[in-house]
Amino acid sequence: MLQKNNGQSDSAGSGDVPEDAGDGSGTTAAVDQVVTARRKWLALLLQDRFACAAALILLGVALCAVLGPMLIGDLATRQNLRDPGREPFSLDHGWAFVLGSDSLGRPVAARLMAAAGTTLSVAVPAVLCSLVIGSVWGMWAGYHGGWRENVSLRIADVILSFPSLLLAVVVLYVFSPSASGIVLVLAVARIPVYLRTARAESAELRSRLFMDAARTFGTSSWASIRRHVAPTVLPTLLTVAALDFCFVMLTESSLSFLGIGIQPPDVSWGLMVAQGRQELQSSWWIAVFPGLAIVVTTVSATVLAAWARLATDPGQRWRHGLRRGRLRRSAAVGTGARRVSAAETATVVAGSEPEPGPAPSGAKPEPAPVSPEAAAEPAPAVSKAVGASADHASARADTLAVDSLSVDIRTAAGPVPVVRGVSFSVRSGETLALLGESGCGKSMTAHAVAGLLDPAAEVVGGQALLEGEDLLGLGARARRRLAGPGLAIVFQDALSALNPVQTVGAQLAEPFRIHERISRRAARAKAVELMERVGIPEARSRAGAYPHQFSGGMRQRLLIAMAVALRPKVLLADEPTTALDVTVQAQIMDLLRELRSEQRMALVLITHDLGLVAEHADRVAVMYAGTVVETGPVAEVFGKPNHPYTRGLLESVPAEQHKGTRLNSIPGSPPDPRNVPSGCAFRMRCPMARDLCATHRPVLAATGADRAAACHFGKELADA
Repeated sequence: MLQKNNGQSDSAGSGDVPEDAGDGSGTTAAVDQVVTARRKWLALLLQDRFACAAALILLGVALCAVLGPMLIGDLATRQNLRDPGREPFSLDHGWAFVLGSDSLGRPVAARLMAAAGTTLSVAVPAVLCSLVIGSVWGMWAGYHGGWRENVSLRIADVILSFPSLLLAVVVLYVFSPSASGIVLVLAVARIPVYLRTARAESAELRSRLFMDAARTFGTSSWASIRRHVAPTVLPTLLTVAALDFCFVMLTESSLSFLGIGIQPPDVSWGLMVAQGRQELQSSWWIAVFPGLAIVVTTVSATVLAAWARLATDPGQRWRHGLRRGRLRRSAAVGTGARRVSAAETATVVAGSEPEPGPAPSGAKPEPAPVSPEAAAEPAPAVSKAVGASADHASARADTLAVDSLSVDIRTAAGPVPVVRGVSFSVRSGETLALLGESGCGKSMTAHAVAGLLDPAAEVVGGQALLEGEDLLGLGARARRRLAGPGLAIVFQDALSALNPVQTVGAQLAEPFRIHERISRRAARAKAVELMERVGIPEARSRAGAYPHQFSGGMRQRLLIAMAVALRPKVLLADEPTTALDVTVQAQIMDLLRELRSEQRMALVLITHDLGLVAEHADRVAVMYAGTVVETGPVAEVFGKPNHPYTRGLLESVPAEQHKGTRLNSIPGSPPDPRNVPSGCAFRMRCPMARDLCATHRPVLAATGADRAAACHFGKELADA
């Protein structure tokens, strides 16, 4: 179909009708999309066992409510005074009496089915009416703001001033109790809940840039609400609706229990509990079973609400596919238990690893099978030459040594490796730069070392030794002990990293109060000293200011001050100059260099700015597709790169010799971690790619003194 449409593009553009334009294929495609969407939701539901069980219970309750009257007939109201109070769990008198009978001889099971219809006929319409009216009203008020918002909130306040249960009791006591009256009273009483929720969400979205962009296109207010506000607010509203369903059902049961709800001969679960409470000691089943029905239904609705909250949120929906079990990291590095290294380094030939063969386009390459004998052998992360270099590095007493670090992200389709066998080291007073394009695993590596991975990510192999102590094997208490004095991190976005409701002085004083156990006044004095040290003018008076009252550069200085407060041994700087102008960038980097020299800390600089690396780093580790492809001193690597990727990055930087000529760039983009090419991950973009690159994965091998590159032709580039 795709080829036919491509071939007909010219004729279609000239006014001719394609062959399949009138054969109903458009309708078929729409139907297929609906079926696919339904299958997707069903798959998401089946992946959550608790939500699936809750959905089945609620489906059973709904079927009882709909089909119950046809199955039971008049059994729910037919009395048998000659044989009342039959005990449950007996089929001698038919299925209707399996849960026993009440004091009038009516079967409890049949009455439960009839009561399900009555209870749902009150709860569902009340929730739907309040949901639709309150959410639309709240989104409209929150989007427009001003007097519309104020009037809406005052109306909601008036309604909320009357407790919903008390309001229902008064109204139903004055007027005759009925199901429609209960629905009306509860719907009106619950409208403010949705109104205030939708108003708060809409007011927050009103100032977002994507809303301003929609206005620039001339989008009307209702169109903006429908397309931009409603999809964002919907997950929260659905959660509130599911919880409100429980509240309404319990309220109806309470009203029936008090005698002003559902009236005989109709029956509801609350009315059954009220009628059975007087005989609780002699005939416990009359009240217990309808009470259990209320509890199970409300709990199921709550569980399903939690599932719906995530399933309807595109940013959280993918987490439903994650397996509940946590991936296990091998207890010892190089024992073969590390899943990645065992498959990748079972055989090393001339600095490369054999692949099972080139994978077809669009397919994820399968790892080569590893025999038990091979798996039991130590799995080298790099070649022997690099192993010798690693021994030499150990002799230099590295402050931080990361060895064969591997990180997987759990997805619905299985674990996806995003960091694969990363190794590097940095000494005290030295700056190591992690360099690479966006998405190559730099920040993921830093977060793994710092213990800040998302719950969906898991370290599956490797070590991160801080002065000989493995950070990845520490417990929560030991990590807290090292967080600050041992290792600290500077994040990209200072505004998000600083607490907006606390003063900067209080935030800077917090590390001292946690680790040094000093008084609030002493901690604040140290915070002021830190602010002065990082160049904040009028530090004493500005310590009481909030983060939003500082410029971007000043916020970044505050974040650096917080990170170096306890004089850490290692500082991870994750793109600390992002979104700053050139002058401020230089000031921040100069500050980091001064603090590194002053405190003799090891600095790991994560960036994609080659200029920053050339000026401020001592050594560099170039990363691509989650692995290190070249390492060495910055001057040597930039002067004579030994990997085609490093060479491509350097050639992409504008320079004086490029003036008047076309600037070179690396074609394509980094591979998706779910579909990394077989062999060399860079071969699809590499100008030096050969057949060997498709079948053998290169390992990091020495190309010179303190130099290494993961390329089959690294030696050739080094000797050229």
